[in-house]
Amino acid sequence: MRRREAFLAGCRPATRRIHAPILDVAAARGHLNPRGLGRARAFSDLGSLGQSSVGFETLADYEAADAAGRAPYGGAEYGVVQSPEADAVCAKFAALHGGAGAIVCASGLAAIATVLDAFAPKLVLIPEGLYFPAWRYMAEANLSETGRAALVTYPAGASGAEVGALLDEAGRLFAPADTMVYLEAPVSGTFEIPDIAGIAAAAARAGIRTVMDNTWGSHVRFRPLDHGIGIAVQATTKYEGGYGDTPSGVAVARAEADIARLRRRLRIGGHGAVSPQTCARLFHRVDGAKARLDRHEATAAALMAWFEGKAFTARILSPTRADSPHHARYQQYFGAGNSLFTVAFDEGLPGERVHAFVDALLLFRVAESWGGHVSLVLPVHPRRDPATLPKGATFRFNAGLEEAGDLIADLEQAARAAPL
Repeated sequence: MRRREAFLAGCRPATRRIHAPILDVAAARGHLNPRGLGRARAFSDLGSLGQSSVGFETLADYEAADAAGRAPYGGAEYGVVQSPEADAVCAKFAALHGGAGAIVCASGLAAIATVLDAFAPKLVLIPEGLYFPAWRYMAEANLSETGRAALVTYPAGASGAEVGALLDEAGRLFAPADTMVYLEAPVSGTFEIPDIAGIAAAAARAGIRTVMDNTWGSHVRFRPLDHGIGIAVQATTKYEGGYGDTPSGVAVARAEADIARLRRRLRIGGHGAVSPQTCARLFHRVDGAKARLDRHEATAAALMAWFEGKAFTARILSPTRADSPHHARYQQYFGAGNSLFTVAFDEGLPGERVHAFVDALLLFRVAESWGGHVSLVLPVHPRRDPATLPKGATFRFNAGLEEAGDLIADLEQAARAAPL
């Protein structure tokens, strides 16, 4: 901790504001925003408090709310699901995505689970390298009354024709209403991009619902519903919330029938119990998402430039780079990047040396998630054929909101402390 404190003393004010509260990560219980950095202003003087009981003047009022799932003056008939703050967040995200409506859930995974449970597919087509918690839920959860959904994996960078062929084959065994095509773009950790429009068109021809995890780009970089996707899912604790203290996720549907189904599942499953305070932060923070995302992108570019050309760097994975095989699709769909990139270290380096380098970093924290104000680093463990991956140790970096020069200085001191 003393090394970190001494290093931080030489950093710029923006970096010090971010890291001073977390010098001792154990004292902060691992939380990277213990003092509420970026605190949103109050939602309103009459903001909800997240209480479990909702009162009614008469029994008839209660019975009407129970039948509708909503109190007549806003909010749910019970608990914090569909609080006024949640309703405001849903309206805002529906507008930002160009959708018929939205639901807000307690996490990105909860949003994914709610979508899967709402439509209970018997077959789901998924990309190779899918976000692991989503794959685990699909593989282990009982997604329909008749049993688990069958999973068919397609290449992470698949064309519309490739997925269309799989849909033709699936159509011999499963009805369109029982089939779902699930996209994630770019794919976690390795950032392949499929032919989104081609896949959406192939699914539409077959009458099959499409769902896309759009967390990488956010609505700022990409609006899936504009490209034929039926439902967009995002983990909004990342770029929309910005500071790691808005654990939440949204699902936005293009069709009224789909959003009605999602709202009903939200009420039944309880995943919509998001605190009004979290919703209030999210409601206001999303307005600054583009400015933060642009800064993340610029810092990530500076960090990638530092890694480029180093003897220990075998490869840098990011669709923003001209040498990426997915750069053309990145330009077609996204046009700008975010905070993430992955470094594949030279395969001749012993793993313990790379680990020592990572452990020597003072500003980059070892932690899951990404998109927040603190820079992070984590090994990449994509669930896929090892033959398709880089051979050396592979780590994903999240460029936070610290000053880029301070982060580069951190990389340089780690390279001196633990030479690669």
